[in-house]
Amino acid sequence: MTDPTTPPAGQALADEQELSLSFDRYAQLVRDILGVPAATVSLVGEQTQSFLGAAGLPEPWQTQRWTPLVHSICLLVVDDSAPVAIPDARLDPRTSASPSITDLELVAYLGVPLVAGTQIVGALCAIDGVPRQWGEREIHILTGLSAACSAELVLRHTRAQALDRRREAETARAVAERHGQDAEVARHRSELQTVVFRESERHSRLLLALSETLAATSSVESVLEVVQEASAGYLDAETASFVLDEQPVLVTGRAPDDGRSLSAPLSGTLPGRLVLTWATEEAARPWRSSGEDEDGRDGTDGRDGTDGRRTQAQVEETISALAHFASMALDRAILLQERRSAAATLQHAMLTLLPPRPDASLAARYVPAASANQVGGDWYDAVTVPSPTGIAEDADLALIIGDVAGHDIGAAATMGQVRSVLRGLLVDRGLDQGVDPAAMISRLDTALTRLAMPTCSSLVLAVLHAPDDEGPGRRLTWANAGHPAPLRISADGRTQLLDEPTGLLLGIPLVLPRHTHETRLEPGDTLLLYTDGLIERPGRRLSAGQAQLMLSAASHHGLPVTEMLDRVLQDLISDDPDDDCAMLAIRLG
Repeated sequence: MTDPTTPPAGQALADEQELSLSFDRYAQLVRDILGVPAATVSLVGEQTQSFLGAAGLPEPWQTQRWTPLVHSICLLVVDDSAPVAIPDARLDPRTSASPSITDLELVAYLGVPLVAGTQIVGALCAIDGVPRQWGEREIHILTGLSAACSAELVLRHTRAQALDRRREAETARAVAERHGQDAEVARHRSELQTVVFRESERHSRLLLALSETLAATSSVESVLEVVQEASAGYLDAETASFVLDEQPVLVTGRAPDDGRSLSAPLSGTLPGRLVLTWATEEAARPWRSSGEDEDGRDGTDGRDGTDGRRTQAQVEETISALAHFASMALDRAILLQERRSAAATLQHAMLTLLPPRPDASLAARYVPAASANQVGGDWYDAVTVPSPTGIAEDADLALIIGDVAGHDIGAAATMGQVRSVLRGLLVDRGLDQGVDPAAMISRLDTALTRLAMPTCSSLVLAVLHAPDDEGPGRRLTWANAGHPAPLRISADGRTQLLDEPTGLLLGIPLVLPRHTHETRLEPGDTLLLYTDGLIERPGRRLSAGQAQLMLSAASHHGLPVTEMLDRVLQDLISDDPDDDCAMLAIRLG
């Protein structure tokens, strides 16, 4: 006869598959966010290391899901009870003899503790096959993901315990019924265990949701919002705030000591406390109690879990977890805020002043992304190129628009490097023999490679040449390295995309010829260079954005060039753009 409390083999297999898929999600998140080839959710046992979640491991380890303990660099994380960052395991005396270097193709390693209750049980790990310096950003991100992963471990452990208790109760009831005994007590026990199970599972899910939500925050304001919502919704608190030292970006002050407040220390690098305040002292009493109160009661206000309400232990665990998760989120938010501020300052410093031209009108615009998380790599420049003759009237004008991949301080710094190198090449080449756009982009690509400045950038370089004998217009040459096509707006409002075949992006390790294209601008004609933030929208083809740009430019072509750019921005850019945008325009006089 089959034991009714034992799940069938098919269900056990499904549970195991669901468990792997759940924790594989965390490993894949680590790969995607940190840009590493492999990641694991590793549990350290007495003899083996098991991969509860894995992504990108070489076979047979990805399928086998365990290694002998001698492979485990995660053991260092467990022993140190702290993150372990190893730039090159082959050179580190702690790991140089590890079989993981060859078997798991592990060179660089970053591991952050996984915590179940008060015990460190393993690590969430990022693995790279080449040497890598791990920065604060990577450690903060992995710490946040580890908190969410740890909460899910606790949730699943709690659920398993509750299921075991419920099965015990159901078994006792079945035994009582088989022996003809009164099953009423057994039935009540079963119902009680069901209530406890549901509340325990709900509590664990709350902790998991808190960790995941706070791990996704990226600003001080969003951290405060999440903490206040959780405090009001679960703990009935009126307010939640942080009392911190020397952090003007946060609300600071003294916590009221009037019986209405409770504080928990922050666990990150910030000195301070999380302070919860209730409307009255009476409302605060159930949450402040941690033992017997003055009346000899147990301080739980009936919250013992037997009626589906929260136990005092659950309340204390929630407040402690809330403070811990909030600490890590605040650390990360403040770090990101500082990095964004530095990147934005650097980026705006790189937006050049346009040179005055008696024969043409120049204008430029830059619109940052609405999200504070996004600091873009869009840029523009205009450089007067000295003529080989040395005569000012014979000087060419180089017009550049570019977009460096990324939305952080690294992208802003790369933008500055690309701009500076190109400026130097333009001036040097112009003094020699003039500027050929395709040849100049090829020289720029070569220079960046030789100077070890890795980049992935798009670029248009256009040159408005000096007056010639062919009429009042001016010759325009350009080359395109994977960038949206320039737009020509004639004096009568007709528009034309200069969409001749483009070349490769900068930084692509292939040697293919680049091509210079040529047209002629007549008096009153406008050339518009722009980045993809002006025309690209989720779910819409790039060609649709370009068509909208052409309509807008045609309808506003009669305005001065600065006003035309403003109107085009109003037509195409929303109040909260997803991406930054740069525009550079020249109108021939």
